[in-house]
Amino acid sequence: MLRTMFAIACWLASGSPAFAQAGTDTPFRDYDAGNYRAALAGAEAALETESENPVWWALLAETQARLGGHAEAAEAFATAGRFETDAAKRSYFLRAQALQLVYADRHDEARAIVRAAMDEPLLETRNSLDWAMVAISARDDRSAQDVLDNEALYGKFTRQTALDAAYSAKRRGMDQRAVGFFKLGLALDAEEETPLGPVQREGIRRENRELTRDWSFIAQASFSSAGRPIGPANTSLGDERASQFGAEVSRRIGGWRNGRPFSIFARAYHSEFLSDDAAGGNAMQGWVGVRYKPLSQINLNLEASRLIGLDDDGLDDWSLRAAISGGQGLEPEAGKRSWAYAHYYGDVSYLTDADVTFGLVDGRAGYSFLLDESATVLTPYAVARLGVDTGRLEEEALGAGVGISLRHWFDETDTIAYRGFIDFDVQARQRIAGDRRASGILATLTIGR
Repeated sequence: MLRTMFAIACWLASGSPAFAQAGTDTPFRDYDAGNYRAALAGAEAALETESENPVWWALLAETQARLGGHAEAAEAFATAGRFETDAAKRSYFLRAQALQLVYADRHDEARAIVRAAMDEPLLETRNSLDWAMVAISARDDRSAQDVLDNEALYGKFTRQTALDAAYSAKRRGMDQRAVGFFKLGLALDAEEETPLGPVQREGIRRENRELTRDWSFIAQASFSSAGRPIGPANTSLGDERASQFGAEVSRRIGGWRNGRPFSIFARAYHSEFLSDDAAGGNAMQGWVGVRYKPLSQINLNLEASRLIGLDDDGLDDWSLRAAISGGQGLEPEAGKRSWAYAHYYGDVSYLTDADVTFGLVDGRAGYSFLLDESATVLTPYAVARLGVDTGRLEEEALGAGVGISLRHWFDETDTIAYRGFIDFDVQARQRIAGDRRASGILATLTIGR
């Protein structure tokens, strides 16, 4: 990223014909010494006789910026650019003007400067990494990535410029380019005096994981006397002993879409019940549908699917579903052997033909312990769960209890975080209110990638 000030006084004063005509270096000496008010007064005095000298306008802009007058500095840089005939220096003044507008929180005006500059061939903006960084500062990722179409600029990257370019490409939905920039930033970290910390590196590796995950798979086996596990299926397991086995595969269409992916999926689950279920008995059930995550910062997924009975007891129906989840400490935390764990999950689905709604709210809090170097985690936790099934006489069931999870992560690289896991989870809950299905044992084995 460009610095707040470009130290323009140094290179302008040393080689500028305009400065030679000015005939004094006192204001520049004041600027170099940090006497910005004196430098400002000197620049203003010089402009009284040389009102079209871009050097004095540039010095005026620099000193105003140093004194916190970013809007005034932007105006002075604009004036310097108007009077400057050298294309390279004019390009410099326009970049400085745009940055000062950013610091003044006038991003719309900064973007206008960037886009006007992009239309001036003499400024050669597409040969300048500085222009790409200024565009990113102005929140103009389109222009930034337009500049970064020039691969010759990549050799000029530092770690920070590579990472800034990566996040910009991610916002534009340019997933493969973003991954390349993130990987370059991690490689360039070795050249920095202050390397990234383990948490920062892990955050970048997780960015790469999400950007490269075009498909996912999850398989699950469970035994329950207390409702269904948290997973892909969206039907109840009944209120007595039941087992369920199944899998889901999904494919993203259009990539990560800056945190708003769209996917198609297919799943099949076989359920064995020891008592009749409101929506169906023992059944082999299939689903085919679509899933969309509309909010980039919140893990909310909306789903529409067609239920397909895969045996005589399966259902043919339509399902609408919404699920939300979040928490902290859900993955191994870099540099730690133990950490706080919290997880919440909410899920509601509606079968249109059967006119049945299934709902689930599950909250957990506990503590996680790393059992090996980085990949195997044991988490004991307390859990509270509310289930709703409108196909039952007693629709609600509220319970609470304890559980323990053993999870092993796998499939990572130096630049991509763990993509797969195997999890064995057991919990015991006691009914607090509502139906008796709130009490019981739930054991679940899940494999996902």
